[in-house]
Amino acid sequence: MRAVSDKDLKTLKAATRLSVTRAGGSDAFEHVTRVRQGQISKYGLASDEHMASFMPIDVALEADIEGGSPVIVEAMAKLLGYRLVREDVPEPETGLTHRDISALNAEAGDVTRLAIEALDDGRLDAREKRDLMEQLAELKAQIAAVEGKIGGGA
Repeated sequence: MRAVSDKDLKTLKAATRLSVTRAGGSDAFEHVTRVRQGQISKYGLASDEHMASFMPIDVALEADIEGGSPVIVEAMAKLLGYRLVREDVPEPETGLTHRDISALNAEAGDVTRLAIEALDDGRLDAREKRDLMEQLAELKAQIAAVEGKIGGGA
């Protein structure tokens, strides 16, 4: 039995998508890493066909560097029960930006829109459940990024 759950894998897929998006998308990111655009896109897909395909650690590091924040590394740390703390720069009062809140709002809006569409006929089919779970994983990754920027605690 694996120590990593399907939920954990979907969280990593969502973090990968977010990191690549922040790095300029797979089209732009391929020019600063060793992997081509098509494969980069597959790393973020949570479909059954691509669930076994994950970004190599060096490419994940490059995605987080290019994106300007440790989205993938932070997701992995959270799954292990840890919180990342940057050590080489004094922590600002808050690293939170309007862009972070806009991204969080967009992800929440995507979840809401998809859920409303899925419930229009009064039931959730397998595809709608899968799509909704993927959107929720993306929202969780964005929440984790915001938590990381505000310190995660009161």
